[in-house]
Amino acid sequence: MRRGFSRIELAVVLAVLAVGVGSTLPAVQAARRLSDREVCADNLRRIGMACLEFEKANGGLPPRRSSLNSGQPYGGWGAYILPYIGEDSLAGKYDPKRDFYDPANKAVVETPVSVFVCPSSPTGRSVGIQSQASAKSSNPDKDTVFSVSAAPCDYISSNGMNAGNTGYGINANAINPTDTMGGNQRQAMTDGVYLPLTKITDGTSCTLLLIEQAGRPQLWRNGKLIDNNPRANMNPSARGAWAGYGSIGFGVVNGETGERPAKGDATDCVVNCTNQTSVYGFHAGGANVLMCDGAVRFVGTRLDPLTFAYLTLRDDGHLISPTDY
Repeated sequence: MRRGFSRIELAVVLAVLAVGVGSTLPAVQAARRLSDREVCADNLRRIGMACLEFEKANGGLPPRRSSLNSGQPYGGWGAYILPYIGEDSLAGKYDPKRDFYDPANKAVVETPVSVFVCPSSPTGRSVGIQSQASAKSSNPDKDTVFSVSAAPCDYISSNGMNAGNTGYGINANAINPTDTMGGNQRQAMTDGVYLPLTKITDGTSCTLLLIEQAGRPQLWRNGKLIDNNPRANMNPSARGAWAGYGSIGFGVVNGETGERPAKGDATDCVVNCTNQTSVYGFHAGGANVLMCDGAVRFVGTRLDPLTFAYLTLRDDGHLISPTDY
């Protein structure tokens, strides 16, 4: 005659199972986080290869943004590389002669593109834009206010580097410009121009192409959500949409607060302190960056502000080894 479990035996079995699940769950979660980090890095590799293929085909890297200053409608590098990441259908529907938020582009820019999003970052995000057609748009209707909820992008290029005016910033800002752009806006991508790789005289392995700056349009500091939608993000120059402006002025912040101004010393933070000016990912210990040669690096607190500045500028004469950060 078969005897079933007694209540005591069943309780013991359930307790053992609970302990087993409890001890296994952290390992599963850690493995999942590592997997997400690798997917995030692979996204950047694909984007890097797409940018390099674009450079071969067009004689230069895609523009970090197109805007009135460059005589073009509003847009960014994301739309330029669609055919090179397997998004030919979206590319065929996108009209570069109109602003990215134009009704003609609405369905395209509201479509999420997985390669532009890190799986570790918050879900359910979009960048709301409300604006009239720009002067350079081919849309003759310049009066109607158009609206889109643009799909997000967790990767961004540089719009120059602000290292501050004290401490290490003195060295960073003392670098003499070697081209007509002047100042420190000498990053790998520029406005409305296909910049050739030959302009990256520091070497493609020593110069940043994109950094992970995940979570936009939300504002995050030191792992905490500060604002779900700061400044409403309603203007065409809002960052965080894959079809919109694809660059921001890089900078450093106070490591304790995640805010500017920085102190100009070793306590300043470059990685995972703010997703508004510097490197930010939802990974333990750091975030991913993409170099101009297509290599992806995982960076943490060893990436100091001055090295960040040298990596951002394409022609400052500093050849930075991966072992330096």
